[in-house]
Amino acid sequence: MSRASNILTVDVEDWFHILEVEGGAGFRREQWPGLEARVVANTDALLELFAAAGVTATFFVVGWVAERHRDLVRRIAAAGHELASHSWWHEVMRGHSRASLTADVAASKKLLEDLSGTPVRGFRAPGNSITPATAWAFDVLVEQGYAYDSSLCPGVSSHGGYPSPFLGPHRVRCNAGELAEIPSSTAQLLGRRIPYAGGGYLRLFPISLIHRCVRADNRAGRPANVYVHPREVDPDQPRMTLQWKRRFKYYVGLRGTREKLRRLLREHRFTSATSWLEAHAGELTDRVLDVRADAARGAAPVSAAPAHP
Repeated sequence: MSRASNILTVDVEDWFHILEVEGGAGFRREQWPGLEARVVANTDALLELFAAAGVTATFFVVGWVAERHRDLVRRIAAAGHELASHSWWHEVMRGHSRASLTADVAASKKLLEDLSGTPVRGFRAPGNSITPATAWAFDVLVEQGYAYDSSLCPGVSSHGGYPSPFLGPHRVRCNAGELAEIPSSTAQLLGRRIPYAGGGYLRLFPISLIHRCVRADNRAGRPANVYVHPREVDPDQPRMTLQWKRRFKYYVGLRGTREKLRRLLREHRFTSATSWLEAHAGELTDRVLDVRADAARGAAPVSAAPAHP
């Protein structure tokens, strides 16, 4: 077993929260309440898996989900896990204006804090979608009291991607101040830097390759940032009408997800994002990504996604 601590996270959203579905095949927000909810049973399955392994994780919860499944949020907190925000509406960053993002992240933070009685320190953008063009989002997060972000991908990303010299946790400096950053874990594969520790990559890659990548990160002094969605332990979930590449990405390997997670949890040590940051805070002071120039170039749109009602 590797001795370094890694970071275990869950993006708590339902099967119909897939981002940016082409050709109008996705579901509009007003349709969500009428769709079958599977997030509670699937998240409970992950809670059981983590309890059996004796690990704690960070659960990035979509505010819309938290509002409708309040007891689920309370169970996550009661089990000793960290609660963090995955936004209210599960909207990519380029779909927001500064006003709508402010309302969104403020509402999700407040609800999770009210339900759990604990402070919410972390945020993860849907699709890891903070890019240089949306670096102004960091100012919003600092202003709303977030202590860390986990939205950057220093490699290939479907909805984001942020060129960075830092492949592990570091700090981000913006106009409003600083916060910690826990980026996606990536590896140099097939001539490109590719995420390996979550989503379709976790389901597609053989477990032996994932083990090697985790160990390589640990040898370099970095934690692996492993993430999973509740729908990924649900092979019987309804299927959305997607183009073939995205069908493959979202539905490949669903039947093997639980066993892969069990094997990862047996082989490597994991903890929550805040626990890792508290244990390693002094290591980040010299690793600072300054995003102020990017934020100045990429002004926030005047109008975009509707704010939280």
